[in-house]
Amino acid sequence: MKLKTLATAVCIAATTFALPAMAAVQTFNLAGFNDTKTNFTETFNLQQFDYHLGTLTAINISYSADVTGQLLLSNSKSVAKNVNMQLNSAMQLSLPGEVLGSDARNLLSGSVVSAAKSTDVLVGKHSETLIVNVNVADSDFAKFIGAGALESQLQITATSGANSPTGITADYSTLVHSLGGKITYTYIPASVPEPETYGMMLLGVGVLAYAGKRKARAAQV
Repeated sequence: MKLKTLATAVCIAATTFALPAMAAVQTFNLAGFNDTKTNFTETFNLQQFDYHLGTLTAINISYSADVTGQLLLSNSKSVAKNVNMQLNSAMQLSLPGEVLGSDARNLLSGSVVSAAKSTDVLVGKHSETLIVNVNVADSDFAKFIGAGALESQLQITATSGANSPTGITADYSTLVHSLGGKITYTYIPASVPEPETYGMMLLGVGVLAYAGKRKARAAQV
């Protein structure tokens, strides 16, 4: 076998033994806390992706919070009265000047009866889970690549309302608990030769060296 042909065969063998790169995942937990009243904005950092690890293929940001709402009614009048009420809560995750995702849920709604001469009667209580799940567009990947962090904001609010007939006082309250999230980077790792590839390359070098020596000896005869 000629030396040039042998070298080509070694290269082809090394390429054949190199396995295709598998996708890898890197996850960072985001700020979380419990038992906090709504109508707040929390600022925290999103860890950026280190491009030295490989080629970024997907970014997912997820955040969830359980929100409990309740309504207490007081009636100063001597007759029972119907009250129409509604309580909603919303969560929004954003970067400066850009909303990444949001969610809104109804906690309480409908018509209830407020008993005569009653004070702070619990007439409704319900919990919902607010979820923001964002798959970042490819065109925005550049913002998330670097050695630092991106400042982001999480906002949770509540809106309420009642027709409040004369003598009726409605007292709404909303509480956030089990709040937390994560950012997940999916990427193709930077190319690293497999052990089999190194083995084939070393074998090829040995074969080439042996062939070279035989050719030199034949030339001397």
